[in-house]
Order: sequence, then C-alpha cells, then structure tokens
Amino acid sequence: MYYLIEHNRTTKETQYTEYGDYFTAQKIGLQKEQQYFSANQGEMEIVVFEADSIDDLKRTHSRYFVAEQKTSVAGPLMAVGLVGLAIYLLNKK
Repeated sequence: MYYLIEHNRTTKETQYTEYGDYFTAQKIGLQKEQQYFSANQGEMEIVVFEADSIDDLKRTHSRYFVAEQKTSVAGPLMAVGLVGLAIYLLNKK
C-alpha cells in the first residue's frame, strides 16, 4: 500500500490517505503541495510512503504521528491522576 501523508510541522497533526498505486498517490500529493504552497502554508509537509500497513508506517516513521500518540496517552493518565487526587482528598478528611 502507498500512504499519502499530510503533516503539519507546527501542530504535529497528521492525516493520511491510503492508495493502491504509487502514481495516483504521487499525483495527488503533488496537487496538495501546490495547494498548500499557493495558500502560503509552508508548515505543511506532503510525503508518500510504501508500507504493508499503517501500523508499520507509524512504527517506522513515528515522528509523523506524535500528536496521535500524545492524545492516546493523555486520557488514561488524566483518569489515573483524578483517581489519585480523589483518594488523597478522601484520606485528608
């Protein structure tokens, strides 16, 4: 599979689209580069990668998926923190 990556260097957000052939992914990637360039959005990075799966791509090119990783960890950590705070406040009484 071929993955067209649209990565915002400022916000670290990444979107991807899966394609079955390289030429289609590359053609659309070039169109998107032109759109971002015309809109003066230099923070956008457009790349095409070949990988067996999106999970493989996330493992080998993890810098493109930093925002996604932070989001997936924040929820559980916050829940643990709130439980700990509740226990602390209950014991303080």
